[in-house]
Amino acid sequence: MITLTTIETSLCPMHAGATDRGVCLLEMGSPERKSREIGELESHLECGSVEGTNAHLDQLAHELGLYFKGELTEFTVALDTPGSEWQRSVWDALCTIPFGETTSYGEFAKRLGNPGGARAVGLANGSNRVSIVVPCHRVIASDGTLHGYGGGLERKRWLLDHERAHSGASLFGAAR
Repeated sequence: MITLTTIETSLCPMHAGATDRGVCLLEMGSPERKSREIGELESHLECGSVEGTNAHLDQLAHELGLYFKGELTEFTVALDTPGSEWQRSVWDALCTIPFGETTSYGEFAKRLGNPGGARAVGLANGSNRVSIVVPCHRVIASDGTLHGYGGGLERKRWLLDHERAHSGASLFGAAR
């Protein structure tokens, strides 16, 4: 069973879901996107969903509160993220991009051993159902422009600005 709740944050209300294994959803996009992602999760996990809370959602709410205060740079909440082997490898690698730093789609693809795979990285990013915790917002175009974020580009910009403000990092990498 997927347990669903809404978590209020300083950015926006976020729709969250978790199984008994971990968080499987953190969505800030449109109601249509939320419905599609819940449907996909129910299909992948072969279960239904119910409103409520559980220990993973409580931990997620706590960690998000710290993140939005600038006091948490790495999430520790357990995840339950069904996807293809490629998607999971991209999502795991996204979690290694340091707080406040960014990388380009092309550089990220090279790092994953898939030079020329920028589009494949973008598609896997777009399939990430656990925004912020799996920080797909840290991947940007090589020229520094923002592209394709399910929560909207204005929220992607907000997240990047928030992280830079709390880390001292520049657009591409290390602290100034």
